[in-house]
Amino acid sequence: MTTTLAPGRRHDPSDAGRVVADEVRRAMSARRLRRWVVLLSRIAIVAGTLVGWSLASGTLIRPLFVSTPSAVAEQLLEWSVSADFWFHVRFTLVATGLGFLSGALAAVAMAWPLALRRTTFRVVEPYFLVGYSVPAVALGPVFILWFGIGLLPKVVLAAYFVFFVVFVNTVEGIRQVPPGLLDVSRVMGSSTWQTMRSVMLPSALPYILAALRITLPAAMIGAVVGEFIASNRGIGYLTREAAGRYHTAGVIAGVIVLAAIVLILGIALKPLSRALRWQPEVRLRGGG
Repeated sequence: MTTTLAPGRRHDPSDAGRVVADEVRRAMSARRLRRWVVLLSRIAIVAGTLVGWSLASGTLIRPLFVSTPSAVAEQLLEWSVSADFWFHVRFTLVATGLGFLSGALAAVAMAWPLALRRTTFRVVEPYFLVGYSVPAVALGPVFILWFGIGLLPKVVLAAYFVFFVVFVNTVEGIRQVPPGLLDVSRVMGSSTWQTMRSVMLPSALPYILAALRITLPAAMIGAVVGEFIASNRGIGYLTREAAGRYHTAGVIAGVIVLAAIVLILGIALKPLSRALRWQPEVRLRGGG
């Protein structure tokens, strides 16, 4: 934006300051407007979906298949005041958290030394690729057979969902360390531990954080899949039990609860997204 001064008028620095302030106010106003547009559009989509669902149920589609918004809301309200429901939620969250932590820690602990030994990694890499190619859902019955129907198989299955994505991206992050930085570190007399902490970790950290960001919801998927297969606790069990009784409202309510938990997890992971802003764009591997 340019301003034209009247002939003979001396330039006043306050004029430029006012112009900048006006531009800043306009930019902030435009951002607020975009936020409101996005928020209202989302609300309109939800409202339209609920209205269409309510009108279609019983007229175009049998309620047995889609239930009704009011029945689902009634089921959610009934669950929200039930201590048993929160027990099931807590079980799913515990399995998710333990599986996420164990899978991520095991992946980083295994990827770090292998990434530093390229020959060793080339030897074992095909086995990791074979393990990653096996559908995790197909291993659910195996884990149930090995570990029973308690908490452990859900944790193991959730960890399996997490492990390979974090492993592959940790290796990739370590390999992206510029060789020049390693040479400078060695010339300056840094020990192996100092090089790992000061050079390799900052390079690999964006890849690790990006993998963690996408695998926390995946860990919950693993835990819920285990509950679907065989369990007497958890949200997956509640949903499966409702499906066995042809209670469509309970099934849809279970799906909504799972979606809400994933949404909350996504909000909780926003600090990871902010931590990635200081690095260039990271291309995830193994994330689908």
